[in-house]
Amino acid sequence: MNPRFVQLLGIILVILSLAMVYLVYTATADVSPELGVRLISGIVAWGILGLPELAIGLWLLSRGRRESRVSDVSAQLIPLVQKQGRISVDAAARELKLDPQAVSEAAEKLARRQIPLVYLDQRAWEIVSPRAVTLKESLLHLLLAQRRMTFDQISAVTEATDEQIVGALRELSKEGKFRGVIDENSRVALTSEAVSQLPKSVTSCPFCGGKLAKPVLPGEEETCPYCGRVIVNRAGVQ
Repeated sequence: MNPRFVQLLGIILVILSLAMVYLVYTATADVSPELGVRLISGIVAWGILGLPELAIGLWLLSRGRRESRVSDVSAQLIPLVQKQGRISVDAAARELKLDPQAVSEAAEKLARRQIPLVYLDQRAWEIVSPRAVTLKESLLHLLLAQRRMTFDQISAVTEATDEQIVGALRELSKEGKFRGVIDENSRVALTSEAVSQLPKSVTSCPFCGGKLAKPVLPGEEETCPYCGRVIVNRAGVQ
């Protein structure tokens, strides 16, 4: 969902919550001549009618601001990392004059995009362009973030051929660094985590019933190519 829209929705809910104060006041004005009784009645009524809107509105405002910040950082981060090849999170934060936490969150989000142009190396605390390192290193980090990638996705960010991709994955498998499935017929690589989550995946749109080209794993979201609605798989997600 668009961060600006999320913020707007949050503002609307906060305003509705504040409007409830006046509505509750007028509704409880004739309950009793005693101020204490009216006050208690008003608090209870507002807690039922206005508090949920206030809580949800504030949460949406916070989420919208955070997503907007991450989106803005992402736009600045991609050209910087592609120019440098790899750069530490702290160095990127200094270069962009931003908080390191915001930079790392943006890198993690970028790594989960359909075409991940950069990824976050948690161990080295660096943000890396897949083309700046070996194919094996790229595959390790990209699959960790994505759980499942088609050969076309991998090729788009590494410029590797199918043979190179399969060869690198087999080498990683022999080294014990990759545990999963290499489906050469479907041209897709899945981590063991992705394989275990396939039974909980969404294979058809819950809104229009259209069959999806690839299953939506738990924690993922995908736009239905038929009806255009966003499918979110929350199975097993806390």
